[in-house]
Amino acid sequence: MKLEYFNLNNIVVYLNNNYLESIKFDITNNIEQQFKKLFINIKNIYNIDMNGYYEVVVHINDIYGMIIEIDKDDDEYVKLFGDTVDMKITFKFDSPIYYKLDEYKKFNIDNYSIYYYDETYYLKLDNNLELNYSEYLKLIENSVIVYGDELKRIKNQLIKVN
Repeated sequence: MKLEYFNLNNIVVYLNNNYLESIKFDITNNIEQQFKKLFINIKNIYNIDMNGYYEVVVHINDIYGMIIEIDKDDDEYVKLFGDTVDMKITFKFDSPIYYKLDEYKKFNIDNYSIYYYDETYYLKLDNNLELNYSEYLKLIENSVIVYGDELKRIKNQLIKVN
């Protein structure tokens, strides 16, 4: 699990498939309870107070896993309902994910495409059928994950390199 903590009201959680398997996260079974458990994990691991009303957007990608954007709404909720958690969850299935690279690198991964835009390279994995996990970890360590609105903004400007 990787967490980007922008402020008290805006958190992004990156959960790769291996982590999701290890915590037995299952979006098909009582999803609100699954997210409440996740919030408790975030609270315990990162010492972040998680209470109130949250807008949660879940980007699901078969190759990576899930990226969860958590935006806290109004603090009035806490005044009315105390130390509880409530949320509205929106799912974006088959959400594309690209990996932003500072320089062109070859990875020992089959089935990927490289794109170029604004002096930056972007790698898109085409499938995960024969994905070498150690090479995939190298890719994740050497890149920044681009998804959602940021990817939409640049996607039409990407030039395919290979």
